[in-house]
Amino acid sequence: MTDNYDDISVIHYNDFGVAFNWKESTVFSKNKIQLVFKSTGLLLSKHQLFTFKSEIEYVILNRCNCSEKSKNLIPSPCEYISFALSNSELMGLMDLLKGVCFNIQLSDMLENII
Repeated sequence: MTDNYDDISVIHYNDFGVAFNWKESTVFSKNKIQLVFKSTGLLLSKHQLFTFKSEIEYVILNRCNCSEKSKNLIPSPCEYISFALSNSELMGLMDLLKGVCFNIQLSDMLENII
């Protein structure tokens, strides 16, 4: 996937999902990152995104090594919503979040240099 969309700037993607910024930010989406995986879209601040990544890392370290049919209950940045993900989905989400966080940190670092 290349960034050839008129209304978004792709930050990172993998087979599990995509993260991007809206080019035309509204008050609601200004300084937020849209994270889309499975059939879910989350509009998160950088802080929420990094916190979500930390929570996923915690779940991965403490998960059951059960069959692929079992699900891991993942807390979301919204306190009323949790996600049920298989081990492979959990790893896909972790890979997506690692890439997004890396690209955000790299972009922030380059902005500070320039």
